[in-house]
Amino acid sequence: MKTKYKIIVSLIILLLALTFNSKVKAASASLSVSSTSVTVGTKVTVTTTIKGAAWDLDLKGAVVANYADSTADAEDTTKKETISFTPKKAGKYTVTLTGNVTGTNDRASTPISVTKTITVKDKSTNNNTTSDTDDNTTNDANNNALLKDATLKNLGIKPNDFSGFRKATTSYSVSVPKNVEKISIYATPTNPKATVSGTGTKSLQIGKNTFNVKVVAEDKKTTKTYTLTITRKNEDENASDATLTNLGIRPKEYDFTGFKTGTTSYNVSVPNDIEKITIYATAKSDKATISGIGSKTLNVGANKCEVKVTSQDKKTTKIYTINVTRKEKVEEEEKEEKDDEKEEEEDNNIATENEKEEGLKNIEIKGYNLSPAFSKDVYSYKIDVTEDLQKLDIIPETTSDNIEVEVAGNENLKNGENIITLIVQNKKDNTIETYQINANIGNQKAGAETKDSKSSFIKKEWIIMGAILVIVVILILFLVKRLRNNEDDEEDEDEEDEYEELYEDDDEYEQSNSSSDDLRKIGLFDQTNKIEFDEPIDEKPRNHGKHKGKRFK
Repeated sequence: MKTKYKIIVSLIILLLALTFNSKVKAASASLSVSSTSVTVGTKVTVTTTIKGAAWDLDLKGAVVANYADSTADAEDTTKKETISFTPKKAGKYTVTLTGNVTGTNDRASTPISVTKTITVKDKSTNNNTTSDTDDNTTNDANNNALLKDATLKNLGIKPNDFSGFRKATTSYSVSVPKNVEKISIYATPTNPKATVSGTGTKSLQIGKNTFNVKVVAEDKKTTKTYTLTITRKNEDENASDATLTNLGIRPKEYDFTGFKTGTTSYNVSVPNDIEKITIYATAKSDKATISGIGSKTLNVGANKCEVKVTSQDKKTTKIYTINVTRKEKVEEEEKEEKDDEKEEEEDNNIATENEKEEGLKNIEIKGYNLSPAFSKDVYSYKIDVTEDLQKLDIIPETTSDNIEVEVAGNENLKNGENIITLIVQNKKDNTIETYQINANIGNQKAGAETKDSKSSFIKKEWIIMGAILVIVVILILFLVKRLRNNEDDEEDEDEEDEYEELYEDDDEYEQSNSSSDDLRKIGLFDQTNKIEFDEPIDEKPRNHGKHKGKRFK
């Protein structure tokens, strides 16, 4: 009996294990790179392998990406995503994968956190312990070229340097003024181990001066010569110049603007309380002479001030005239009133212009509409994007060229809410306004479908489990009934055996009664020993079903 019950318990445990052991493989995600050690300029491929039914993963570091998706039937799948980058500088680059993956049979999402490091070295660094023949050949060719390199990567003079140097061009000409008596020649070889001669300080004579700069390569055999022809002028080029490069008056707040070298007459007005001014001027030639500058006393009304410039060769003169009007008191008061009115009008005009130039005119997103509709006084908007996009096509319209717009947060958009910021700067007065767009990427239907599919999957899983449990219960009931039937059969056999034994006892008893009757007939039993029976005892035990033979117990 105990063995049978052990078999039943073992079957139940086996069926339950098969029912609940549905987690064959947990959801997972892995990260790999094409190489962990490369040289600058070598392409590196990053591969993300995803196993599961739904995932939301972020790739950060040397490359940036977001992988968020789910299978249509909520069943596990294996998916690979690749992205590449080319390092431009030596150093260590890291790529990190984080997020969650949910499998078909997972009760909760599996957290993912994986990091890979790529070491990037300069191309000139030989990282291989064993060099290939091609690499050796290339290195030998480069070394030979470097040994024979006798070029310059830079050449010039100070002062009055020239431009347009090319290492393949070996001849240059330049002119310097008469007052430049000495120059300094500088040069830098392409190969630092090459030798350069002919540089340093050089004295110049009037006319042409030729200087050679010689470069000897590292192999001491290859040479190249660069020639500089420097012409020192015979006359000062500004000797006959009688122009000014600057002219004005002090106090500074009453100075005039718009000076030009070729314009010789200027007008300016000062208040009545300005009794003196100072005239300043600068000649183009530092050897020209200037007269008429310095402190000047002003009369009320018109004042003519002349500034005379005489060239270095004394042959050329030029006169600049400044007409200074000192206002009368009454006129000044009227002028002040008019100035105040004009200033107020200008302020109003500026305010009007500022209103026109205060920021954005419209925000257009191709294929979508803002909610609410754009208004320059509304700074927060929403937009629902049904497509899985990583960037929106945002076109801001400004009121003028003085408005500059910077868009932030419109890169690598993720499913769900994304905040995109438009920073609007008025370059005229440096004011800044900020507009925000809450972009909901991926319509809510997709999320609902995923949720429904997960819910459907959970329902289906419980239905299967319930069916298995019903089968287990039916099997248990069947086995229990079978055991009970076996027990009844055994009990019936035991009772039959007992009945046969009792039946044999009844036969002996009847024989005993027969002998007693015979003894009575011959008078061997007296009345005192007489035995009376109320019922006849010659009947055999009856079979009463499962209780047959019990009356004799």
